[in-house]
Amino acid sequence: MSAIKGYRSDIDGLRAIAVLAVVAFHFDLSMPGGFIGVDVFFVLSGYLIGSQIYRSALQGTFSWKSFYAKRARRIMPALIAVLLVSYMAMLLLATPSELRTFGRDGVATLLSISNITLWRSIDYFNPTADLNPLLMTWSLAVEEQFYIIAPFLIMLLPRIRVRHRVMALAILIGLSLMLAAWGVYHKPSPTFYLLPTRAWELGAGVLLAILTAHRSPIHLRFLHTSLGIELRALLGLLLIIAPIMLYTRETPFPGLAALPPVLGTVLLLNTELSWINRRLLSCRPMRFFGLISYSLYLWHWPLISMTHMVLEKPPGLFLHVVLMVISIVLAWLSYRLIETPFRRSRSSETRSLVRYAAIMGVVTLMTGAAVAGHGFPQRWPADFVQMDHEASTYDPSCLAGYGDTRLDDSPQCMPDIGEASGAVALIGDSHAAAMAQGIRQRMATREEDLVVMTKSSCAFLSDISRPQTDHPDHFSECRRFNDQVLDYLINAPHIKTVVMTGYWQAGLEDPRASYRPDAEGPLPLSAQEYLQQGLERAIHRLNQAGKQVVLVRDVPLMDFSPVKRLATCSNAVRTLLNPHVQTTQHCDRVEPDAWQPAQKANTVIDRVAASQPHLKVVDPEHYLCRDQGCQITGQGHIFYVDYQHLTTHGAMVATQWFDAAVPLSSSQAFASQR
Repeated sequence: MSAIKGYRSDIDGLRAIAVLAVVAFHFDLSMPGGFIGVDVFFVLSGYLIGSQIYRSALQGTFSWKSFYAKRARRIMPALIAVLLVSYMAMLLLATPSELRTFGRDGVATLLSISNITLWRSIDYFNPTADLNPLLMTWSLAVEEQFYIIAPFLIMLLPRIRVRHRVMALAILIGLSLMLAAWGVYHKPSPTFYLLPTRAWELGAGVLLAILTAHRSPIHLRFLHTSLGIELRALLGLLLIIAPIMLYTRETPFPGLAALPPVLGTVLLLNTELSWINRRLLSCRPMRFFGLISYSLYLWHWPLISMTHMVLEKPPGLFLHVVLMVISIVLAWLSYRLIETPFRRSRSSETRSLVRYAAIMGVVTLMTGAAVAGHGFPQRWPADFVQMDHEASTYDPSCLAGYGDTRLDDSPQCMPDIGEASGAVALIGDSHAAAMAQGIRQRMATREEDLVVMTKSSCAFLSDISRPQTDHPDHFSECRRFNDQVLDYLINAPHIKTVVMTGYWQAGLEDPRASYRPDAEGPLPLSAQEYLQQGLERAIHRLNQAGKQVVLVRDVPLMDFSPVKRLATCSNAVRTLLNPHVQTTQHCDRVEPDAWQPAQKANTVIDRVAASQPHLKVVDPEHYLCRDQGCQITGQGHIFYVDYQHLTTHGAMVATQWFDAAVPLSSSQAFASQR
């Protein structure tokens, strides 16, 4: 039996490739697939930890206390330092809602469940966690969960034959890989963040460690020759480098796409004697970045995330390079002054575990205080706190999310309407859901009900939809949802008026998500023509069912976050970092060149209106914008949740057309026809 003994400099070279790929990806430095560096780390962790546990299990010397003391010394000092420094920076810069989120994720990080909280926090109005300074901790949580489960499984292996050990582990790896391959197309977010669909990557490292321990990784003689070793190493390196350069954010990942970097890492771990391992991976620059890789992984993300959080305009190449250099300096200092001394500590294992538990408890209380204290709003002006609260607590009702095709039959969305009363229906996507609260308040004095049927990224079109790269099933789900909406409206005689609105421009901007009749296949017509077809057919079918249709143009879209603009105006440091916000008028409205009218979509709507004589078309822009710009606040309230969705107060302003376009006649008209 052999085992990993001593220091392998080539493993630090692999760590260097992994961390530099991740950093370059995050800093937009021409490595579009750099995110696969995390997968390289997973295999390395599985290999090193698996070898350590398995060797101890075979010798009967495994100690739970020793294992977790070593993990704590390796992981906790640098992580706690990054948490504390980030916390201080967030106290200075973060809005109450941002600090509250940071506190939540800080607690989750220390409890090793941040991958779960980050996954659960991602929704339609927070599609990514890019502005979360603790995003990088999701992978640490996956590994820490692995450290909890792996010892129990690996300790069982010596009780069965070697062949059966390998077979059992291979079955577990295969099941996890199959789950990931399925999940990446059906449940992409949990598949990315959670351990069950990442376990096979860690398991690949464990399997190699066990095979290596018994000197039987591969039995083909050629592969153990000098040429065979060199070819394996070259193939392994290519399997890592190619995805780094060729994958993009749109690549379905992990799943089968993670196989090349995982296999490449396994091959390089198994070719210690190759020229690539001895010379390339073991050279001094690679060893340097490998040694600081953990600290660099921790420090670089809060820097870039907070920069994006504070700046209204995305940082350019120069600032990215500056931030990367700062990250490397901080990582080196962290490695020398924090990681190394604590790792070499001579404190007893019991004392170390008690100390780390106490420190973690204190830091957990500190970060948790940000949650309990609602983000410490006392740091900000009262009017901003109110508007930040309005935006951060926005929760549209009656909006079916991705993967959901059911109509919400709750009383708020589909009230029980008697035959003697009338009703108005509001249909469309999340922009319609955002407008619902404004319409609902305007109808409060009417003896009519509002029926709301909306779905994320699903404009109400007939036989036309648009795909979503992050949600492969969305195209068919949207078509199915809209068919249900149409069936309901056709069979609802009490509904006389149907209001349609949406993010019409969305399917006209990205060719990969353009309006089309089929999810795949050639597109003989343009996206604008398909949008026109979908609108005309939908309106025609509603007219045939006796419905008056009111078509609402989209709201003005901002080229920045209105909440971020208000934060800039309310915080001296943010104002200093955003010098283009020079006057107070920029804080309640935006200049004409900062908002984007949906010109292509409006052109289509004009064509549809010309072909539909009974169609009413209204434009919320007339109420939100004037010659001097568009309002983003009014009377102490914010009008936008983000660059495209209205708050309740914004919806009240944007729906001033409602009483004229939808007069109080639905119930009377219905009664007169009885």
